[in-house]
Amino acid sequence: GREMARTAIVKGLWDYIKAHNLQNPDDKREILLDDRMKSVFGVDRFNMFSMNKYIGAHIHPYKPVDLTTTSASKKRKEDGGGEKKVKKPKVKGKPGQQAPYRLSSELAAVVGKPILPRPQVTQALWAYIRRNNLQNPEDKREILCDDALRAVMGGESKVTMFTMNKYITPHMLEKLDKSAYTHEEAEKEETAEEESGDEAEEE
Repeated sequence: GREMARTAIVKGLWDYIKAHNLQNPDDKREILLDDRMKSVFGVDRFNMFSMNKYIGAHIHPYKPVDLTTTSASKKRKEDGGGEKKVKKPKVKGKPGQQAPYRLSSELAAVVGKPILPRPQVTQALWAYIRRNNLQNPEDKREILCDDALRAVMGGESKVTMFTMNKYITPHMLEKLDKSAYTHEEAEKEETAEEESGDEAEEE
């Protein structure tokens, strides 16, 4: 693959986004992906904060996309809140604040819970993949499905970290009230995910 500085990649992407008018006119922070970008990132849209996470998945060491934290929230913590416009007081940005979904029996068998918000589904899937050593050692972006994962991934024997999302969506059967999922569970899962992420980086 080609070698480029991350800043050059981000600049090139922004040039492409502006040249093709892919910013949402109602909210310039949101990027509406065209077919070419969808084929790369596997989603219809992302915002300027989560964009870096999607880019990171394509750059060594190919970190999986984790949308439970944002670089913007980290930056605000680091610089003590900054001088950006004051927002209404909010409860701390804990994982699990997104609405949870009732999951199919196939997906629940893999992630271990029948109800989860989407970010925690992604975390639990990655925990399962790492626990069972399902990443292709030749290309960590490729997932070699075992029987349980194959049932979720449309019968595919292998998928990539970018195409996984389209297979997960049909298994998220019903959007539930936020009260159906507790933040404590989410925090435990986030801690476990961070630990497994650290181990992967040490390798």
